[in-house]
Amino acid sequence: MSHGRAGWNASMTSEPREAANFSRPEGFSGDDFHLRAEEFIGIVQGLWKGWDADALLFDKVGGRFFDPEKMHLLDHKGEYFSVRGPLNVARSPQDTPVLVMSGLSEPAMDIAARTADVVLLDEPSIEPAKAGDLKRRALTFGHRPEALKVLMNVTGSAEITAPDLFADRLEERFRSKACDGFNIAMPFTSALDDFVGLVLPELRRRGLVRSGYSAATLRAQLGLAGEDRQ
Repeated sequence: MSHGRAGWNASMTSEPREAANFSRPEGFSGDDFHLRAEEFIGIVQGLWKGWDADALLFDKVGGRFFDPEKMHLLDHKGEYFSVRGPLNVARSPQDTPVLVMSGLSEPAMDIAARTADVVLLDEPSIEPAKAGDLKRRALTFGHRPEALKVLMNVTGSAEITAPDLFADRLEERFRSKACDGFNIAMPFTSALDDFVGLVLPELRRRGLVRSGYSAATLRAQLGLAGEDRQ
């Protein structure tokens, strides 16, 4: 039930201080920000698919580094970006990295449902209706609802001194389908130690945490398909 946060994380928030680092000291309007973000995500996903899995040959004898027919230029020319491609790295062993989105505003919900593999939500915004809404939106874009994972951010608090109560809260969230699992984001080492030493055994006793991992990639661990989200 618990999963690490590895992958590619796109936070859907517009910060003027960050925009100033990209020659936009005035920031972005809400519409511009979301249109730009959606175009950027499409570019990243297109670049990830620029090489077929078996495109790189490394054939020293024949003098062929790659098979040209298995390399695909992006040649993207959009409103905000112009990118030729391809990337200078091979295709990921998990086909494409896991795209994780957080900091969702209402306009970003559709972007997440259409493009994300994982959505991180903070606990105050976690409720069955929120997760259900995201999965319904994914379905309208032709994706299987289970191809989008909604994870709740879990942070440490004084409540961790009562591991059974902490575990009760997580179990209720999970069983009510408010989330598909949890992203553990403990701010201090001591809080993480308490979670691992006190809460995790309680969750394991309840049969809510797997005892081992058999797959080799994060995408596989999350039960996500490769390129095809259908």
